[in-house]
Amino acid sequence: MKQSAGRSTFRCDAIAPTLGRRHLLLALAALPLLARRARAEQGLKIGTLVDAQGHASAQAVVANGQSFPLRGYSAPPTADGRFDLYEGPAAPCQLCGMIHDAGANISVEAEAPADAAMTKMIEVTGRLAATAGEPPRLIAATASIA
Repeated sequence: MKQSAGRSTFRCDAIAPTLGRRHLLLALAALPLLARRARAEQGLKIGTLVDAQGHASAQAVVANGQSFPLRGYSAPPTADGRFDLYEGPAAPCQLCGMIHDAGANISVEAEAPADAAMTKMIEVTGRLAATAGEPPRLIAATASIA
């Protein structure tokens, strides 16, 4: 505040930001992605249970019969009530309708949550059924939106 001849006047000086507005907006836009990655890194991953051929990995065979939660993205359910849980969103390609490179997947023997979408992460808790040379399955007790 500056004093002059018995009157006070207020002057506001502009402060130049040290971080550009564009950089700040980009950083804020990336925060949800970091949170999603941190959530996905908690606990066991689908990719550690499935090998490159789609069979149960050595770690899955060791964990056979144990119960634990898995997080991933659901694919549309099959006629027998099962659905696949993918590492990434299993949304169909806009050109051909097929699912491309959604990462490893595991078959889940449970009903998907009613409000599940292929772009929403869900958490499934269940017992692992894994045999060497066979695709692993998760016999689920609960499935909910993560």
